[in-house]
Amino acid sequence: MMRSIILLLGLILLPSLLLAQSKPNGIIQGKILETQNKTPVEYANVALVDTLNGKIISGAVTDSTGSFRLTNIPNGIYFLDYSFIGYEKKRSKPIGIDRKHSRADVGELGLTPSAVNMKEVTVNADKSMIINRIDRKIFNVQQDIMAQTGTVTDVLQNIPAVTVDMDGNISLRGSGNVTILVNGRPSAMAGTASLDQMPASLVERIEVITNPSAKYRPDGTAGIINIVLKKNRKAGFNGSLGGNIGNNDRYTTNLQLNLNTGKFNIYGSYGFRKDYRWRSGDLNSQTIDTATQQTTYLYQHSEGYSRPVSNLATLGVDWSISDKDVTGISGTLNYRDFSRKSTAYNQYQNDSLHPIEEFTRYQEGPDYETSVGANAYYEHTFNSKDEYKLRADFVFQYGDEHENYTYTSVYTLPLYPNSRDFNYNHILDKKLNLALTYSRPLWKNASLEAGYDGNMEISDQDFLVQHYDNEQGSWVTDSILTNHYTGNQTVHALFGTLSYTIKKFSFMAGIRPELALLNLDFITQDTSIRQTYFAVYPTLHLSLASGKNEWQLNYSRRVNRPQPEDMNPVPEYRDPRNFFVGNPNLKPEDIHSFEFGYAVKSEHISLIPTIFYRYRLNGFTSVTYNKNDSVLVTTMENLAHDQSAGIDFSGNAQIVKILNLNFSASGYYNEIDASNIGYSSNKAALSWNAKMNAAIAITKSTILQVNGQYRSSVLTPQGMRYPTWVVNLGFRQDFFKKKLSVLITVSDLFNSSTSKSIVNTPVLVQESLRRRDGPVIYGGLVFNFSTTTKKEKDIKFEFDNSMER
Repeated sequence: MMRSIILLLGLILLPSLLLAQSKPNGIIQGKILETQNKTPVEYANVALVDTLNGKIISGAVTDSTGSFRLTNIPNGIYFLDYSFIGYEKKRSKPIGIDRKHSRADVGELGLTPSAVNMKEVTVNADKSMIINRIDRKIFNVQQDIMAQTGTVTDVLQNIPAVTVDMDGNISLRGSGNVTILVNGRPSAMAGTASLDQMPASLVERIEVITNPSAKYRPDGTAGIINIVLKKNRKAGFNGSLGGNIGNNDRYTTNLQLNLNTGKFNIYGSYGFRKDYRWRSGDLNSQTIDTATQQTTYLYQHSEGYSRPVSNLATLGVDWSISDKDVTGISGTLNYRDFSRKSTAYNQYQNDSLHPIEEFTRYQEGPDYETSVGANAYYEHTFNSKDEYKLRADFVFQYGDEHENYTYTSVYTLPLYPNSRDFNYNHILDKKLNLALTYSRPLWKNASLEAGYDGNMEISDQDFLVQHYDNEQGSWVTDSILTNHYTGNQTVHALFGTLSYTIKKFSFMAGIRPELALLNLDFITQDTSIRQTYFAVYPTLHLSLASGKNEWQLNYSRRVNRPQPEDMNPVPEYRDPRNFFVGNPNLKPEDIHSFEFGYAVKSEHISLIPTIFYRYRLNGFTSVTYNKNDSVLVTTMENLAHDQSAGIDFSGNAQIVKILNLNFSASGYYNEIDASNIGYSSNKAALSWNAKMNAAIAITKSTILQVNGQYRSSVLTPQGMRYPTWVVNLGFRQDFFKKKLSVLITVSDLFNSSTSKSIVNTPVLVQESLRRRDGPVIYGGLVFNFSTTTKKEKDIKFEFDNSMER
């Protein structure tokens, strides 16, 4: 194994030895900042223009610090044209490159927010809500009015190619297997329940990357969604305070502060959210006994409400030790409390449609979770040109969740005594990550990035089930359903990426060998699982620039490893008629992902069509079957294989001076081979979704937003899910140059959000329909304040853990 790793690293470095004699060329580098507050402008476009003929010679996009670097520049005199949506386009002074002056550092270049005139009214443009790139989508959360009152899950629904169902489950390009990161790292806050309560007002942006480079973990079928929390960097003392009140006793508040003294940047935030959720559902099912051909019918109607309360706090400091050294530490604390009550009426009928059993099941209890995170980094630059860097990152995450639910079943047919059950689930999670990254140029137009990435995830789940004995008057533990298991998954990875540019063509090749060790101990059953995986994950990114347009072709191999709970063979008690049983033989998914995209831009519109194809072996799917005539069991299985292809079409346009549109449409073709688990050998379907967000500048201080989403029917191995649609509204009125803003938002304006699905197999036919409360209305205020101090020497702060390659 070690010889293989050494050989792979050798292949990474081989091009540097073969091409070391390449002819040197010029380099131009610099940094783009906002002129008003001197903060970096990320994703700004920089074009190198020949002063003689006006042709674009090369181009670049700024990183999270606003920096850019152009290489492989022939001798000549050039301008730099730099721009970003919402800012005035600028041109630099002439820059000369010759044999004696092969390198030019232009320093800081400023961008000023643009303005459009509407008769006698001047409207200042804001940063674009969605930045479309071929390899990623960047959603600037602060530009979404709905985000000021909603959760991260609400915001994700507005992002191209991302869909979220009624339960908060997230899908990317039709696949629910997506890796969620917070600030570029695994986090205990990345779970579905946490995101569904995390205030979106504390998030700066969300990045969606479908084919990441070898530097990042290959986990997840569809790619990565990275949630970047706010981290103010303005000089002096700055902050904002906001509060909202909603219908059905909903409340949200948020506070963000930072103090930037030059050497230090201290920042913190706090968000509070009290929500209300109502759900109802209707289910009709037929269970067929294949031996007797008798059918049992079930009708179920359920209603329930919950009161989620969440608290999220962050605190951190960055320290610029010297021009070559910078370090920082930050922490997060998230506490959520989720109390709920629900009622489910059940009626079973025999083959003659005569009722044979009727009962109502009541559920009540709290669910609360505490998660703590700590991040630390150190970065050293070996020379004054920021070319040779060594960086170390350490992340620790801890999660402690408790679920306490009491169930009471009241029977009306036959007249059984009432039954009571108690479920207690205690889940502990620990995540540790250590990453070391070294980056350097190899020659004038090539660079290398290599390092180590180690991850450890430790889980401990203790599930207790008790039944109340009416005769004894005490609780009795169910030894069959009670279980306790622990899991430990460790992944060691080396990575290396080589980037090379030849005029307008560039490529980045990467390789990532990983060794994964999985240990699962099912303490109740006194059994264990030990698995070891070694695999190599290559990546390739090719791009060709043509003026303002760009072609790109990407490939990556990815993996999706099963979660411990999906492999736990002990039945999980959901209600007397439904169980979930894990599959200890579940294999990891193996995915090959291809993309081909084209970006076209003009002054008022940008369009990005992207074609993608995924081939997946051992894909996960949930399967439900009847254990007997009235009990259903759900488990996880591996599909033989499946493949999907599709096209993403996204863009933004300024139709008139006061109207800005962000739009996207995605179509997917999915083909499933489920013959290995007893279903038809091939099932195929076409599904699609479309989204649009319109921002209307009524006046210079009045903004109206309307967004709509539609998702078509979706194929499942045992049936399908029906289409869904929703429309949201947002309104913002600014006062005193945006120091005070009034907000009004309406989610699910037409109360159209439902979830309908069917299952159709030889032994089970089922149709379910679920609804939620709507519309959800909020009104609130946001107050921004700032005390600017004299700007000191530029700080080398690590602004965020963005997913830049």
